[in-house]
Amino acid sequence: MRLVDKVAIVTGSSRGIGKAIALAFAKEGADVVVNFVRNLQAAEETAEQVRALGRQAMVVRADISERDEVNRMVKKVVEKFGKIDILVNNAGVVTLGPAEELSEKAWDRDINIDLKGVFLCSQAVGKVMIKRGGGVIINISSMAGRVALPKHAAYCAAKAGVIALTQVLAVEWAKYNIRVNAIAPGFIETEMVTELIAKGIRSKEEQEGIRRNTPMRRLGSPEEIGALAVFLASEESRFITGETVFIDGGYLAYGYI
Repeated sequence: MRLVDKVAIVTGSSRGIGKAIALAFAKEGADVVVNFVRNLQAAEETAEQVRALGRQAMVVRADISERDEVNRMVKKVVEKFGKIDILVNNAGVVTLGPAEELSEKAWDRDINIDLKGVFLCSQAVGKVMIKRGGGVIINISSMAGRVALPKHAAYCAAKAGVIALTQVLAVEWAKYNIRVNAIAPGFIETEMVTELIAKGIRSKEEQEGIRRNTPMRRLGSPEEIGALAVFLASEESRFITGETVFIDGGYLAYGYI
């Protein structure tokens, strides 16, 4: 196992990619802090699955866009485990719609959670890691941080910011033995995608178009993101920092937007 006795915070880990990462870490020997903001039951279910794998799990509610809540979460984790080895900034939201109709409230929501939250969590946990002499931070960006996805103005801006922030933190904190990398998924089959279709925000036709324009002719799975996160959190990637790894089935290489 590659993460034995490591302590990892995974934000937004009650479902989807965050949950898959939490379980992948547990399978590799890590204890996991399951962060959520709305669905306590789902967070507890993730925690139970972590415990079923023989690892400790801690459930902490915190709105990552609020500094005080982030600081309280980090304090609770340090009090329980005495350390934080890994932080995965996964929690995120997306508001879809034409740029000319995007409200200020929607813009602020996406930026505050998808970008500001990544900074606040990294800053708080980074201070702990600096004192301990090292750690690993993995930020979940998106291929939308590199290319323009129509109707994703705030999301694209935030995810591009995450890529830039990843590079800055990697450069600043390398001297503290803290590695900072980002994962940029393409289209992944998660509950969020299912909900967008159910609400009519994204049509089934659009989903099929995405599949056709992906060279591998399918969506990715959360478990595939989890496997990459394990690699970036492990000693196998000890000379990798400041990088953004795109995992999109060849979508960007194919050139379709």
